[in-house]
Amino acid sequence: METTPKICVAGVGAVGGVLAGVLGRDYASSLTLIARGARLEALRQSGLALHSQFYGERVVIPAHVSADAAGLEKQDFIFVCVKNYSLDEIAEVLRPLADEHTVVVPVMNGVEAGDRLRQKLPESIVCDAVIYTNSAAGPDASVIQTGAYTFVHLGSKLRDERRLTGARRALDLLTGVGFDARWAEDIESELWQKFILNCAFNIITARYRNTSGDIRRDAALARDARALLTEAAEVAAAEGVALPADTVEQKYRFITQTQADTATSSMRRDVEAGRPTEKDAFTGAVIRKASLHGIPVPVTERYHRELEKTVS
Repeated sequence: METTPKICVAGVGAVGGVLAGVLGRDYASSLTLIARGARLEALRQSGLALHSQFYGERVVIPAHVSADAAGLEKQDFIFVCVKNYSLDEIAEVLRPLADEHTVVVPVMNGVEAGDRLRQKLPESIVCDAVIYTNSAAGPDASVIQTGAYTFVHLGSKLRDERRLTGARRALDLLTGVGFDARWAEDIESELWQKFILNCAFNIITARYRNTSGDIRRDAALARDARALLTEAAEVAAAEGVALPADTVEQKYRFITQTQADTATSSMRRDVEAGRPTEKDAFTGAVIRKASLHGIPVPVTERYHRELEKTVS
């Protein structure tokens, strides 16, 4: 007889809220949400409200809402959906909830989250994932997802049977509740393809607090976008990542032609709200890896310096 899996979503913001909302369709009775501050209290009082153009409307009343692991059991699955600057802190919170059977899925920006969690939670089965969605956390315990898609690629950078099997288990869990989850034989390539885009779009929109339309109408910003994409792609090549040959051109066209004129980034919203940003997960990571390979990344370094002056 199968037992109901115990599932934890750590970080119930724009991404974690979508995952929790969909998982809660079938697993609310075994779902734990890890949150803090005002969001923690709102989730305790009224549950999670998901307003999604793709997955529909639902309210989830989870089994547990907590700021830590006190009184909680070991989990079968943990989805980590925090910002990169909170990863070390949340790993310590999650340590009592994870053992050698726990599948840990970081659904976060950047290319380093899985590696960092494998160091922090060495006994657990840490795999890798990348999500594509347009969502935002509301001021209460709600999440709003807009647009005709939200999907995640799942796999494991480390190719041993234990981690691949764990990633498959997470995939089956998500597809079983109707989430659009896709197996990635080369998850590292998938991670870097989104990362390269973020290293241009998120960084420029945060630096200048602007939109895709502003970039495409400004020749200098468009040149910067191409340069940021190119520098990140060169680092990927040096790291041995297998990218599609037209990655830079494809992402450049997306920013300057395809993306909605009003599109902006969550990183810009963080800058405007005076919150910490993930610049270290983007430009910082490119600079660190470029240094290891002796690759010049002058435009990335310039944006990193300029963002240092204006954000924390």
